[in-house]
Amino acid sequence: MRPLIAALVMVLFLTSSTAAMAESTSEEHWLKRTVLVEERTSIWCPSCAEIDPELAIVAKSHGARTAIVGLHVDDAFENDASLARIEYQKQVDNSPYGTPTFFVDGIKTAEGYDAWDDVRDRILLQENSRGAPEEMAMILTDVDIQLPTPEYGQITLMVLEHDKDVPAGVDNPGEDVRDRVLVGMKVIDSEGNISEYGDLNLPELWSVIMIHEPVEGGEPYGVVEISNLEYEVNSSYELLRIVASCVLLGAILVFTPAKKSLNTEEE
Repeated sequence: MRPLIAALVMVLFLTSSTAAMAESTSEEHWLKRTVLVEERTSIWCPSCAEIDPELAIVAKSHGARTAIVGLHVDDAFENDASLARIEYQKQVDNSPYGTPTFFVDGIKTAEGYDAWDDVRDRILLQENSRGAPEEMAMILTDVDIQLPTPEYGQITLMVLEHDKDVPAGVDNPGEDVRDRVLVGMKVIDSEGNISEYGDLNLPELWSVIMIHEPVEGGEPYGVVEISNLEYEVNSSYELLRIVASCVLLGAILVFTPAKKSLNTEEE
C-alpha cells in the first residue's frame, strides 16, 4: 500500500504544477472549477506596472487552476468589453475603486499593490469550496468558437490578448507590452440572447475563457480557459518542486505504519 501512496504523491506533484494554460487538442473544452481573477488596471498606473510581471508568474505556476484577466480602464486599452464587464461587476459591488483592484470569482477582494496576499487567500478558499460545474463545453474550431446555451444564468466568453504592445507616446511606467488584456467578450443568456463587445477575433497570442455565471453578478458556477501559449518550464523551479515532493514522500513513508501480519510463519 505504501508504494502505491508514494507513486500517487509523485504523480500529483509531477503533473499539477506543470500544466500549461492550453487544453488538449480536443475540440471540446469542458467547464472546470478554475478560479476567475479579474484585475482592474491601467497602463499609466505605477502599481499595476509593478505587479503585472508577478501576475504572469502566478498564471504560469497555477496553470489551469486560475484564469487571470486584465480589465483596462481610462487608458489606450480601454474598450467596450472591459467597460461592459465592469458594469456586470457593479451589480454586486458599486463602490469606488482605484487600480489595481482585484475581483476573485466575482467578489471585490483587494485593492493596491500589496493586495496579493488577500487575493491568494481567496483563491485557495474558492479552490476548496467550489462544487462541480455543469457539464457544458465550448468547441473551438478553425473558424469560430461555439458556445452552449445555459439552462440558467449566462455563458460569458472572454478573448484575451497576450504581450499586447503599448502605444507609443502614452504615460507608461512599465514594460512595452501588457499581458492578458481583455479585448473581446460575448454573452449568451438562458433564452439564447447574445451580446457582443469589443473584438472577438483571436490575436496572435491569445487565451479564451468560458464562464458560466449568474446574470445578476456574483460567484461563477464554472470556468475554463484555453490558450495557444506554450510555457517553458523553469529548471530551478522544477528542482525545487521535486525536492518538495521527496520531502513529502519521505514524511508519508515515515508516518504510515507498516501492515503487521498475524501469521507468524509469514514474518
